[in-house]
Amino acid sequence: MARTQNGGRHIQLVKPLARAYLLGYLSSTSPRIVSVLAALARQKISPAVALHRLFQVLRQAAALNRFPAFCGILIGGSTLLQLPLKHIFIALNQFLGRKKWSIDGTSIERLAKVLAALISASISFTLLNSRPVSRIELQGTTSTQGIPISGPNNDPCSFKEPPETTARSDAPRPAMLPASALAGRTMDLTLFAVIRALDVLISGMWARTTSRKTRSTATISRSTPPILFCLSAATIMHAWFYTPSRLPSTYNRWISTAAELDNRLLLVLRHARYGTFTYGKDTGMAPLLASMCKDYGLPEQWGDPAKTIPVPCELVHMGCGKNCEKHALIRFWRGWAFAARMYAPLQLLMLLRGARTKARGRSSPSKLAITSDALTKATIDMTRSSAFLGAFIALFYYGVCLARTRLGPKLFSPTTISPQMWDSGLCVLAGCALCGSSILFERERKRLEILFFVLPRAAAVWFPRRYLKEHRWREHVAFALSTAVVFTVAQERPERVRGMLGSVLHGVLSQG
Repeated sequence: MARTQNGGRHIQLVKPLARAYLLGYLSSTSPRIVSVLAALARQKISPAVALHRLFQVLRQAAALNRFPAFCGILIGGSTLLQLPLKHIFIALNQFLGRKKWSIDGTSIERLAKVLAALISASISFTLLNSRPVSRIELQGTTSTQGIPISGPNNDPCSFKEPPETTARSDAPRPAMLPASALAGRTMDLTLFAVIRALDVLISGMWARTTSRKTRSTATISRSTPPILFCLSAATIMHAWFYTPSRLPSTYNRWISTAAELDNRLLLVLRHARYGTFTYGKDTGMAPLLASMCKDYGLPEQWGDPAKTIPVPCELVHMGCGKNCEKHALIRFWRGWAFAARMYAPLQLLMLLRGARTKARGRSSPSKLAITSDALTKATIDMTRSSAFLGAFIALFYYGVCLARTRLGPKLFSPTTISPQMWDSGLCVLAGCALCGSSILFERERKRLEILFFVLPRAAAVWFPRRYLKEHRWREHVAFALSTAVVFTVAQERPERVRGMLGSVLHGVLSQG
């Protein structure tokens, strides 16, 4: 009987490790499996090739230096190491107690949790970074210089990306260094951990200092997430325009897909910022916008900066007409439809699954009513989330139009702020400042989740995506300390780890 109880206890201890590994395995393999199956369905690859790729995906994910093992060691170590560490601290406490230096049992337990999280975070970080940085990974950190720009009719232009002169001077240039000399694969993960640890600490201090809820404290609590989101969104969008190498390549592609901005117009805005597209001068850039004018059925001279100052908004609207408000509404609708295609399947699956769980053991009419309610809720949530993204895109475009033609020239004379100044950065800055207000479309609870998604990416803009390996100890320390803070609080006060992460950690770390 005792042996059976011990076996059951050992299984309970291993459960967090198994849950974390399985969750990491599914999250890392599912997107790649779906992409392979989608390619097979479109007949882009043969069944034999698809089977080979699926086997590769599953085999690579099982390696010790991949994300599933990282999750298993991080979570498993945080729970399994607590017991031996606790015994060590108890023995040490008994020894110190003879000299009147003893500490209480609660402090011992907390110290064991912190140290277990520190050790497991350090080991998992080292394992995840043990795989050498490949050249393919480095390509995601460089800009698209040298890539021909093409329009909707696949009319190639010879114009290339201008250099990102605003990049940090102390950041290493990946193309000029061997892959073995660089680190930074886990930078996004580290920034996520640091921001979540700061949220835990700051929200905890805020709760203690504002124990009495007043109107001003409630206002600050409600307004902080939207303000931080606006700043984060402005940082990300500004980086997407002028320093795309500061963002992950997949995130860059996602923004480009959602924005539906003609590459030639994006290139002109970048050249205007870096001084190679100048109004009133023939700098050889006229053919770039002239090809765009031709594609959208507009006079080609509108694209010549030496003759047309500034470029008309009708060209910026890319075939949506002259009216800026109409263009913004069209952008809202396109953005809404783009988001709905992403959100609808996920919302329906999650809420119908919840409805099925609630409906167990009830009568058929009750089940039908619950399913109907879940479907209605899913539709409302999908509509609202899609409206958020649609408003984000529409407000950005409208902010650009407001600054460069609609409002900006009326507030400031051309001698104070010239058309060149508007198109070399101020109009984009206006769009960046305005688009973040779309977060108000979302519910307060959802705003926090969106903020935790974008804030680490905005923070990453201020750090090099790749850095010299000799400086990796800094990231190592930041990740280990931040993880220890989050994991310790998640075990002792799970409600203080806000958002979905708190629920996930509470479920994974529990030994039940």
